[in-house]
Amino acid sequence: MARVSSLLSFSLTLLIFFHGYAAQQGQQGQQGQQFPNECQLDQLNALEPSHVLKSEAGRIEVWDHHAPQLRCSGVSFARYIIESKGLYLPSFFNTAKLSFVAKGRGLMGKVIPGCAETFQDSSEFQPRGGEQFEGQGEEGQGQGERQRFRDMHQKVEHIRSGDTIATTPGVAQWFYNDGQQPLVIVSVFDLASHQNQLDRNPRPFYLAGNNPQGQVWLQGREQQPQKNIFNGFGPEVIAQALKINLQTAQKLQNQEDNRGNIVRVEGPFGVIRPPLRGQRPQEEEEEEEGRHGRHGNGLEETICSARSTDNLDDPSRTDVYKPQLGYISILNSYDLPILRFIRLSALRGSIRQNAMVLPQWNANANAILYVTDGEAQIQIVNDNGNRVFDGQVSQGQLIAIPQGFSVVKRATSNRFQWVEFKTNANAQINTLAGRTSVLRGLPLEVITNGFQISPKEARSVKFNTLETTLTHSSGPASYERPRVAEA
Repeated sequence: MARVSSLLSFSLTLLIFFHGYAAQQGQQGQQGQQFPNECQLDQLNALEPSHVLKSEAGRIEVWDHHAPQLRCSGVSFARYIIESKGLYLPSFFNTAKLSFVAKGRGLMGKVIPGCAETFQDSSEFQPRGGEQFEGQGEEGQGQGERQRFRDMHQKVEHIRSGDTIATTPGVAQWFYNDGQQPLVIVSVFDLASHQNQLDRNPRPFYLAGNNPQGQVWLQGREQQPQKNIFNGFGPEVIAQALKINLQTAQKLQNQEDNRGNIVRVEGPFGVIRPPLRGQRPQEEEEEEEGRHGRHGNGLEETICSARSTDNLDDPSRTDVYKPQLGYISILNSYDLPILRFIRLSALRGSIRQNAMVLPQWNANANAILYVTDGEAQIQIVNDNGNRVFDGQVSQGQLIAIPQGFSVVKRATSNRFQWVEFKTNANAQINTLAGRTSVLRGLPLEVITNGFQISPKEARSVKFNTLETTLTHSSGPASYERPRVAEA
Protein backbone atom coordinates (compact mmCIF):
# COMPACT_ATOMS: atom_id res chain seq x y z
CA MET A 1 0.00 0.00 0.00
CA ALA A 2 2.83 2.36 0.88
CA ARG A 3 4.48 1.52 -2.44
CA VAL A 4 1.29 2.41 -4.35
CA SER A 5 0.97 5.69 -2.42
CA SER A 6 4.56 6.64 -3.24
CA LEU A 7 4.00 5.86 -6.92
CA LEU A 8 0.88 8.03 -7.03
CA SER A 9 2.73 10.87 -5.29
CA PHE A 10 5.63 10.65 -7.77
CA SER A 11 3.24 10.59 -10.75
CA LEU A 12 1.38 13.65 -9.45
CA THR A 13 4.66 15.53 -8.96
CA LEU A 14 5.77 14.63 -12.49
CA LEU A 15 2.44 15.77 -13.92
CA ILE A 16 2.66 19.14 -12.14
CA PHE A 17 6.25 19.62 -13.37
CA PHE A 18 5.41 18.97 -17.02
CA HIS A 19 2.29 21.14 -16.80
CA GLY A 20 4.34 24.03 -15.39
CA TYR A 21 7.06 23.56 -18.02
CA ALA A 22 4.52 23.58 -20.85
CA ALA A 23 2.84 26.70 -19.45
CA GLN A 24 6.23 28.45 -19.16
CA GLN A 25 7.14 27.58 -22.74
CA GLY A 26 3.77 28.84 -23.98
CA GLN A 27 4.19 32.08 -22.02
CA GLN A 28 7.67 32.62 -23.45
CA GLY A 29 6.31 32.02 -26.94
CA GLN A 30 3.57 34.61 -26.40
CA GLN A 31 6.09 37.09 -25.02
CA GLY A 32 8.27 36.54 -28.07
CA GLN A 33 5.31 37.44 -30.27
CA GLN A 34 4.25 40.42 -28.17
CA PHE A 35 7.77 41.84 -27.71
CA PRO A 36 9.75 41.33 -30.92
CA ASN A 37 13.42 42.25 -31.04
CA GLU A 38 13.66 46.05 -30.83
CA CYS A 39 16.99 46.19 -32.60
CA GLN A 40 16.05 45.65 -36.25
CA LEU A 41 19.30 47.04 -37.61
CA ASP A 42 19.78 45.28 -40.94
CA GLN A 43 19.54 48.64 -42.70
CA LEU A 44 20.48 52.07 -41.34
CA ASN A 45 19.54 55.43 -42.81
CA ALA A 46 20.68 59.02 -42.47
CA LEU A 47 17.80 60.63 -40.59
CA GLU A 48 16.31 64.11 -40.74
CA PRO A 49 13.75 65.80 -38.45
CA SER A 50 10.23 64.40 -38.57
CA HIS A 51 8.46 67.20 -36.63
CA VAL A 52 8.94 70.97 -36.53
CA LEU A 53 7.52 73.05 -33.66
CA LYS A 54 7.39 76.71 -34.72
CA SER A 55 7.61 79.59 -32.26
CA GLU A 56 7.72 83.38 -32.38
CA ALA A 57 11.54 83.55 -32.39
CA GLY A 58 12.69 80.16 -33.59
CA ARG A 59 11.76 76.53 -33.92
CA ILE A 60 12.37 73.12 -32.39
CA GLU A 61 13.04 70.23 -34.78
CA VAL A 62 12.43 66.73 -33.41
CA TRP A 63 13.64 63.41 -34.82
CA ASP A 64 11.33 60.37 -34.71
CA HIS A 65 12.58 58.41 -31.69
CA HIS A 66 10.53 55.42 -32.89
CA ALA A 67 12.93 54.96 -35.82
CA PRO A 68 14.57 51.51 -35.29
CA GLN A 69 18.13 52.82 -34.91
CA LEU A 70 17.13 55.45 -32.33
CA ARG A 71 14.75 53.13 -30.49
CA CYS A 72 17.47 50.48 -30.22
CA SER A 73 19.96 53.08 -28.96
CA GLY A 74 17.44 54.20 -26.35
CA VAL A 75 17.68 57.91 -27.23
CA SER A 76 15.79 60.76 -28.84
CA PHE A 77 17.23 63.79 -30.62
CA ALA A 78 16.21 67.42 -31.12
CA ARG A 79 17.60 70.61 -32.68
CA TYR A 80 16.84 74.07 -31.27
CA ILE A 81 17.17 77.06 -33.59
CA ILE A 82 16.89 80.32 -31.64
CA GLU A 83 16.84 83.59 -33.56
CA SER A 84 18.60 86.77 -32.43
CA LYS A 85 16.99 88.09 -29.20
CA GLY A 86 15.12 84.80 -28.91
CA LEU A 87 14.54 83.30 -25.46
CA TYR A 88 13.96 79.57 -25.06
CA LEU A 89 11.68 79.49 -22.03
CA PRO A 90 12.65 77.36 -19.01
CA SER A 91 11.77 73.68 -19.18
CA PHE A 92 12.98 70.37 -17.79
CA PHE A 93 12.94 66.78 -19.01
CA ASN A 94 12.33 63.36 -17.53
CA THR A 95 15.80 62.15 -18.42
CA ALA A 96 19.42 63.21 -18.80
CA LYS A 97 20.39 65.42 -21.74
CA LEU A 98 23.69 66.19 -23.45
CA SER A 99 23.71 69.22 -25.76
CA PHE A 100 26.16 70.68 -28.26
CA VAL A 101 26.23 74.28 -29.50
CA ALA A 102 26.59 73.82 -33.24
CA LYS A 103 26.43 77.51 -34.16
CA GLY A 104 26.22 80.95 -32.58
CA ARG A 105 26.55 82.24 -29.05
CA GLY A 106 24.29 83.20 -26.18
CA LEU A 107 23.44 82.80 -22.51
CA MET A 108 22.33 79.73 -20.58
CA GLY A 109 20.82 79.38 -17.15
CA LYS A 110 19.90 76.39 -15.00
CA VAL A 111 17.86 76.18 -11.82
CA ILE A 112 19.20 73.33 -9.69
CA PRO A 113 16.83 72.34 -6.85
CA GLY A 114 18.00 73.41 -3.41
CA CYS A 115 20.84 75.66 -4.62
CA ALA A 116 21.18 79.32 -3.65
CA GLU A 117 20.90 82.34 -5.93
CA THR A 118 24.60 83.13 -6.25
CA PHE A 119 24.25 85.87 -8.89
CA GLN A 120 23.28 89.18 -7.29
CA ASP A 121 23.45 92.81 -8.30
CA SER A 122 25.20 94.12 -5.17
CA SER A 123 24.74 97.75 -6.17
CA GLU A 124 21.01 97.32 -5.63
CA PHE A 125 21.39 96.11 -2.03
CA GLN A 126 20.62 99.27 -0.10
CA PRO A 127 18.80 99.58 3.25
CA ARG A 128 15.32 101.00 2.88
CA GLY A 129 13.58 101.11 6.25
CA GLY A 130 10.03 99.78 6.37
CA GLU A 131 9.82 98.68 2.68
CA GLN A 132 8.65 95.25 1.60
CA PHE A 133 7.77 93.35 -1.55
CA GLU A 134 4.25 93.40 -2.90
CA GLY A 135 2.17 90.78 -1.10
CA GLN A 136 4.83 90.02 1.51
CA GLY A 137 3.84 90.13 5.19
CA GLU A 138 5.65 91.59 8.15
CA GLU A 139 7.25 88.22 9.04
CA GLY A 140 9.35 88.46 5.88
CA GLN A 141 11.00 91.69 7.01
CA GLY A 142 14.51 91.87 8.45
CA GLN A 143 15.36 93.13 11.89
CA GLY A 144 14.64 96.82 11.79
CA GLU A 145 15.36 97.52 8.13
CA ARG A 146 14.84 96.11 4.61
CA GLN A 147 17.27 95.60 1.74
CA ARG A 148 15.80 96.38 -1.67
CA PHE A 149 17.31 94.72 -4.74
CA ARG A 150 16.44 94.34 -8.40
CA ASP A 151 17.18 90.63 -8.81
CA MET A 152 19.14 87.62 -7.70
CA HIS A 153 19.22 84.25 -9.42
CA GLN A 154 21.20 81.09 -10.00
CA LYS A 155 24.25 80.90 -12.24
CA VAL A 156 24.17 82.28 -15.80
CA GLU A 157 26.84 81.18 -18.31
CA HIS A 158 28.04 82.42 -21.67
CA ILE A 159 27.86 79.68 -24.31
CA ARG A 160 29.44 79.58 -27.75
CA SER A 161 29.97 77.26 -30.70
CA GLY A 162 31.64 74.03 -29.60
CA ASP A 163 30.28 74.01 -26.04
CA THR A 164 28.98 70.68 -24.79
CA ILE A 165 26.42 70.99 -21.98
CA ALA A 166 25.37 68.25 -19.55
CA THR A 167 21.93 68.56 -17.96
CA THR A 168 20.51 66.26 -15.29
CA PRO A 169 16.83 65.19 -15.17
CA GLY A 170 14.38 67.62 -13.60
CA VAL A 171 16.71 70.65 -13.88
CA ALA A 172 15.01 73.65 -15.48
CA GLN A 173 17.09 75.24 -18.24
CA TRP A 174 16.75 78.29 -20.48
CA PHE A 175 18.74 79.80 -23.38
CA TYR A 176 18.97 83.32 -24.82
CA ASN A 177 20.54 84.36 -28.12
CA ASP A 178 22.45 87.62 -27.57
CA GLY A 179 24.25 87.36 -30.91
CA GLN A 180 23.34 88.41 -34.44
CA GLN A 181 23.18 84.96 -36.05
CA PRO A 182 20.92 82.04 -35.08
CA LEU A 183 21.90 80.02 -32.03
CA VAL A 184 21.74 76.32 -32.99
CA ILE A 185 21.83 73.68 -30.25
CA VAL A 186 21.45 69.93 -30.77
CA SER A 187 20.56 67.62 -27.88
CA VAL A 188 20.42 63.90 -27.25
CA PHE A 189 18.09 62.55 -24.56
CA ASP A 190 18.96 59.24 -22.88
CA LEU A 191 15.51 57.61 -22.71
CA ALA A 192 16.98 54.27 -21.58
CA SER A 193 18.69 55.88 -18.59
CA HIS A 194 18.08 54.45 -15.13
CA GLN A 195 17.09 57.99 -14.13
CA ASN A 196 14.09 57.96 -16.46
CA GLN A 197 11.27 56.47 -14.39
CA LEU A 198 8.65 56.96 -17.13
CA ASP A 199 8.26 55.36 -20.54
CA ARG A 200 10.73 55.70 -23.41
CA ASN A 201 9.33 58.98 -24.66
CA PRO A 202 10.90 62.44 -24.35
CA ARG A 203 8.64 64.53 -22.13
CA PRO A 204 9.40 68.26 -21.83
CA PHE A 205 7.81 70.02 -18.86
CA TYR A 206 7.42 73.75 -19.56
CA LEU A 207 7.48 76.31 -16.76
CA ALA A 208 6.40 79.12 -19.06
CA GLY A 209 4.90 79.54 -22.51
CA ASN A 210 2.77 77.09 -24.48
CA ASN A 211 3.26 74.70 -27.37
CA PRO A 212 0.19 75.15 -29.63
CA GLN A 213 1.20 72.20 -31.84
CA GLY A 214 1.40 69.80 -28.92
CA GLN A 215 3.67 66.80 -28.36
CA VAL A 216 3.20 65.42 -31.87
CA TRP A 217 5.62 62.56 -31.19
CA LEU A 218 3.38 61.09 -28.45
CA GLN A 219 0.50 58.87 -29.52
CA GLY A 220 -2.84 60.36 -28.51
CA ARG A 221 -1.49 63.89 -28.03
CA GLU A 222 -1.03 64.89 -31.66
CA GLN A 223 -3.91 67.38 -31.60
CA GLN A 224 -3.59 68.53 -27.98
CA PRO A 225 -1.82 71.87 -27.37
CA GLN A 226 0.78 71.56 -24.63
CA LYS A 227 0.33 74.01 -21.77
CA ASN A 228 2.80 75.01 -19.10
CA ILE A 229 2.74 73.50 -15.61
CA PHE A 230 1.00 76.50 -14.00
CA ASN A 231 -1.93 76.04 -16.38
CA GLY A 232 -2.95 72.84 -14.63
CA PHE A 233 -3.35 74.42 -11.19
CA GLY A 234 -6.24 76.58 -10.09
CA PRO A 235 -5.41 80.31 -10.12
CA GLU A 236 -6.28 80.60 -6.44
CA VAL A 237 -3.77 77.87 -5.57
CA ILE A 238 -1.03 79.70 -7.49
CA ALA A 239 -1.96 82.99 -5.81
CA GLN A 240 -1.79 81.42 -2.35
CA ALA A 241 1.50 79.61 -3.01
CA LEU A 242 3.32 82.63 -4.48
CA LYS A 243 1.49 85.22 -2.33
CA ILE A 244 0.37 87.22 -5.35
CA ASN A 245 -2.99 88.51 -6.52
CA LEU A 246 -5.36 86.40 -8.60
CA GLN A 247 -4.89 88.44 -11.78
CA THR A 248 -1.12 87.88 -11.75
CA ALA A 249 -1.66 84.18 -11.08
CA GLN A 250 -3.85 83.91 -14.18
CA LYS A 251 -1.14 85.58 -16.30
CA LEU A 252 1.33 82.88 -15.27
CA GLN A 253 -0.88 80.30 -16.92
CA ASN A 254 -0.26 81.84 -20.39
CA GLN A 255 -3.70 80.72 -21.54
CA GLU A 256 -3.92 83.30 -24.34
CA ASP A 257 -0.22 83.15 -25.25
CA ASN A 258 0.45 81.52 -28.64
CA ARG A 259 4.07 82.59 -29.07
CA GLY A 260 5.36 79.07 -28.49
CA ASN A 261 8.36 78.09 -26.37
CA ILE A 262 10.87 80.46 -28.02
CA VAL A 263 9.79 84.08 -27.58
CA ARG A 264 11.30 87.36 -28.71
CA VAL A 265 12.69 89.70 -26.06
CA GLU A 266 11.77 93.34 -26.58
CA GLY A 267 14.41 95.74 -25.32
CA PRO A 268 17.54 94.86 -23.32
CA PHE A 269 17.83 91.46 -21.63
CA GLY A 270 18.98 92.56 -18.19
CA VAL A 271 20.07 89.38 -16.43
CA ILE A 272 23.09 89.42 -14.14
CA ARG A 273 25.94 87.83 -16.06
CA PRO A 274 29.70 87.51 -15.72
CA PRO A 275 31.97 89.34 -18.19
CA LEU A 276 33.13 87.38 -21.22
CA ARG A 277 36.44 85.56 -20.93
CA GLY A 278 39.11 88.02 -22.04
CA GLN A 279 37.15 90.96 -20.61
CA ARG A 280 38.14 89.93 -17.08
CA PRO A 281 41.40 90.79 -15.31
CA GLN A 282 44.18 88.26 -16.01
CA GLU A 283 44.51 87.26 -12.35
CA GLU A 284 40.80 86.32 -12.19
CA GLU A 285 41.13 84.04 -15.22
CA GLU A 286 44.22 82.37 -13.79
CA GLU A 287 42.44 81.85 -10.47
CA GLU A 288 39.47 80.23 -12.26
CA GLU A 289 41.78 77.96 -14.27
CA GLY A 290 43.29 76.72 -11.02
CA ARG A 291 39.88 76.19 -9.45
CA HIS A 292 38.10 74.60 -12.44
CA GLY A 293 40.96 73.02 -14.40
CA ARG A 294 40.20 70.15 -16.73
CA HIS A 295 41.81 67.60 -14.46
CA GLY A 296 40.48 68.70 -11.06
CA ASN A 297 39.76 65.92 -8.60
CA GLY A 298 36.18 67.09 -8.10
CA LEU A 299 36.45 67.25 -4.31
CA GLU A 300 35.82 70.99 -4.35
CA GLU A 301 32.62 70.57 -6.38
CA THR A 302 29.10 70.31 -5.05
CA ILE A 303 25.96 69.69 -7.07
CA CYS A 304 25.42 73.45 -7.07
CA SER A 305 28.88 74.42 -8.34
CA ALA A 306 29.73 71.40 -10.50
CA ARG A 307 30.93 72.27 -14.00
CA SER A 308 28.46 71.20 -16.66
CA THR A 309 30.06 72.75 -19.77
CA ASP A 310 33.24 72.13 -21.77
CA ASN A 311 34.24 73.35 -25.21
CA LEU A 312 35.15 70.70 -27.78
CA ASP A 313 36.29 73.26 -30.38
CA ASP A 314 39.04 74.57 -28.11
CA PRO A 315 42.36 73.74 -29.90
CA SER A 316 44.17 73.36 -26.58
CA ARG A 317 42.11 70.29 -25.59
CA THR A 318 42.40 68.30 -28.84
CA ASP A 319 43.16 64.59 -28.33
CA VAL A 320 44.18 63.72 -31.93
CA TYR A 321 45.65 66.42 -34.16
CA LYS A 322 47.24 66.24 -37.62
CA PRO A 323 47.41 69.61 -39.43
CA GLN A 324 47.08 68.06 -42.90
CA LEU A 325 44.15 65.82 -41.93
CA GLY A 326 42.15 67.25 -39.00
CA TYR A 327 41.51 66.68 -35.33
CA ILE A 328 39.36 64.72 -32.87
CA SER A 329 38.43 65.82 -29.34
CA ILE A 330 36.88 63.52 -26.73
CA LEU A 331 34.82 64.53 -23.71
CA ASN A 332 34.21 61.96 -20.98
CA SER A 333 33.78 61.84 -17.21
CA TYR A 334 37.54 62.27 -16.63
CA ASP A 335 37.25 65.73 -18.23
CA LEU A 336 33.77 66.62 -16.98
CA PRO A 337 32.88 64.66 -13.80
CA ILE A 338 29.12 65.32 -14.09
CA LEU A 339 29.06 62.96 -17.09
CA ARG A 340 29.63 60.10 -14.66
CA PHE A 341 26.22 60.90 -13.20
CA ILE A 342 24.29 61.18 -16.49
CA ARG A 343 26.29 58.35 -18.15
CA LEU A 344 26.83 60.12 -21.48
CA SER A 345 29.92 61.37 -23.33
CA ALA A 346 30.77 63.13 -26.59
CA LEU A 347 33.30 63.25 -29.43
CA ARG A 348 33.99 66.13 -31.81
CA GLY A 349 35.65 65.52 -35.17
CA SER A 350 36.84 67.69 -38.04
CA ILE A 351 38.69 66.25 -41.07
CA ARG A 352 39.78 67.65 -44.42
CA GLN A 353 38.85 66.33 -47.85
CA ASN A 354 40.09 62.77 -48.54
CA ALA A 355 41.04 62.27 -44.90
CA MET A 356 39.75 59.07 -43.32
CA VAL A 357 38.92 57.99 -39.80
CA LEU A 358 40.26 54.44 -39.60
CA PRO A 359 37.64 51.66 -39.22
CA GLN A 360 36.58 51.34 -35.58
CA TRP A 361 33.77 50.26 -33.30
CA ASN A 362 32.39 51.35 -29.95
CA ALA A 363 33.03 48.63 -27.40
CA ASN A 364 30.59 49.73 -24.71
CA ALA A 365 28.24 52.37 -26.15
CA ASN A 366 25.87 53.33 -28.91
CA ALA A 367 26.81 56.49 -30.81
CA ILE A 368 24.58 59.14 -32.38
CA LEU A 369 26.50 60.97 -35.12
CA TYR A 370 25.25 64.43 -36.13
CA VAL A 371 26.81 66.32 -39.06
CA THR A 372 27.48 69.98 -38.27
CA ASP A 373 29.23 70.89 -41.54
CA GLY A 374 30.29 69.34 -44.84
CA GLU A 375 29.79 65.87 -46.30
CA ALA A 376 31.32 62.43 -45.87
CA GLN A 377 31.05 58.90 -47.17
CA ILE A 378 30.28 56.47 -44.34
CA GLN A 379 30.16 52.68 -44.27
CA ILE A 380 28.78 50.69 -41.31
CA VAL A 381 29.03 46.89 -40.91
CA ASN A 382 26.88 44.85 -38.52
CA ASP A 383 27.46 41.67 -36.50
CA ASN A 384 26.46 39.51 -39.47
CA GLY A 385 29.26 40.95 -41.60
CA ASN A 386 26.80 42.88 -43.77
CA ARG A 387 27.13 46.49 -44.82
CA VAL A 388 24.04 48.12 -43.30
CA PHE A 389 24.90 51.65 -44.44
CA ASP A 390 26.97 52.85 -47.37
CA GLY A 391 26.17 56.40 -48.32
CA GLN A 392 26.71 60.11 -48.09
CA VAL A 393 25.81 62.13 -45.00
CA SER A 394 25.59 65.92 -45.03
CA GLN A 395 25.01 68.88 -42.74
CA GLY A 396 21.98 68.53 -40.48
CA GLN A 397 21.65 64.76 -40.88
CA LEU A 398 21.93 62.16 -38.16
CA ILE A 399 22.82 58.47 -38.08
CA ALA A 400 23.05 56.02 -35.19
CA ILE A 401 26.06 53.69 -34.90
CA PRO A 402 25.05 50.73 -32.70
CA GLN A 403 27.43 49.18 -30.19
CA GLY A 404 29.95 46.88 -31.84
CA PHE A 405 29.10 47.95 -35.43
CA SER A 406 32.26 48.90 -37.32
CA VAL A 407 32.30 52.26 -39.08
CA VAL A 408 34.63 54.15 -41.41
CA LYS A 409 34.32 57.84 -42.35
CA ARG A 410 35.89 59.60 -45.33
CA ALA A 411 35.47 63.34 -46.00
CA THR A 412 34.19 64.19 -49.48
CA SER A 413 33.92 67.99 -49.02
CA ASN A 414 36.60 70.52 -48.17
CA ARG A 415 35.91 69.93 -44.49
CA PHE A 416 33.69 67.45 -42.69
CA GLN A 417 32.71 68.22 -39.10
CA TRP A 418 30.54 66.17 -36.78
CA VAL A 419 29.68 65.49 -33.16
CA GLU A 420 28.97 62.07 -31.64
CA PHE A 421 26.93 61.54 -28.50
CA LYS A 422 27.68 58.23 -26.76
CA THR A 423 25.60 56.30 -24.24
CA ASN A 424 28.45 55.70 -21.81
CA ALA A 425 30.33 58.17 -19.59
CA ASN A 426 33.63 56.62 -20.75
CA ALA A 427 33.02 55.13 -24.18
CA GLN A 428 35.81 52.92 -25.49
CA ILE A 429 36.86 52.59 -29.13
CA ASN A 430 38.59 49.63 -30.79
CA THR A 431 40.15 50.00 -34.25
CA LEU A 432 40.46 47.52 -37.11
CA ALA A 433 43.54 49.13 -38.62
CA GLY A 434 46.49 51.13 -37.31
CA ARG A 435 49.20 51.04 -34.70
CA THR A 436 46.85 50.32 -31.80
CA SER A 437 44.37 48.11 -33.71
CA VAL A 438 43.14 44.61 -32.97
CA LEU A 439 45.12 43.30 -35.97
CA ARG A 440 48.32 44.83 -34.59
CA GLY A 441 47.77 42.89 -31.37
CA LEU A 442 47.35 39.51 -33.07
CA PRO A 443 50.26 37.11 -33.77
CA LEU A 444 51.25 36.78 -37.43
CA GLU A 445 50.39 33.07 -37.32
CA VAL A 446 46.81 33.87 -36.33
CA ILE A 447 46.46 36.35 -39.20
CA THR A 448 48.09 33.96 -41.70
CA ASN A 449 45.84 31.02 -40.83
CA GLY A 450 42.72 33.03 -40.15
CA PHE A 451 42.67 34.73 -43.55
CA GLN A 452 44.59 32.07 -45.52
CA ILE A 453 47.24 34.53 -46.66
CA SER A 454 51.02 34.31 -46.93
CA PRO A 455 53.33 35.48 -44.11
CA LYS A 456 54.37 38.42 -46.30
CA GLU A 457 50.77 39.48 -46.79
CA ALA A 458 50.13 39.03 -43.07
CA ARG A 459 53.00 41.39 -42.24
CA SER A 460 51.56 43.98 -44.65
CA VAL A 461 48.13 43.67 -43.05
CA LYS A 462 49.58 44.07 -39.60
CA PHE A 463 52.30 46.70 -40.05
CA ASN A 464 51.54 48.86 -43.14
CA THR A 465 49.17 51.30 -41.41
CA LEU A 466 51.18 53.17 -38.81
CA GLU A 467 48.65 55.85 -37.81
CA THR A 468 46.28 55.35 -34.90
CA THR A 469 43.14 57.31 -35.87
CA LEU A 470 43.41 59.53 -38.97
CA THR A 471 44.96 58.70 -42.34
CA HIS A 472 44.84 59.68 -46.02
CA SER A 473 42.25 57.84 -48.10
CA SER A 474 44.46 57.52 -51.20
CA GLY A 475 44.27 54.53 -53.55
CA PRO A 476 45.66 51.04 -52.82
CA ALA A 477 48.67 51.60 -55.09
CA SER A 478 50.27 53.85 -52.49
CA TYR A 479 50.24 51.09 -49.87
CA GLU A 480 52.92 48.88 -51.42
CA ARG A 481 55.77 50.06 -49.19
CA PRO A 482 55.90 50.84 -45.46
CA ARG A 483 55.77 54.47 -44.45
CA VAL A 484 57.22 56.50 -41.63
CA ALA A 485 55.16 56.30 -38.45
CA GLU A 486 52.70 59.17 -37.89
CA ALA A 487 50.57 60.21 -34.92
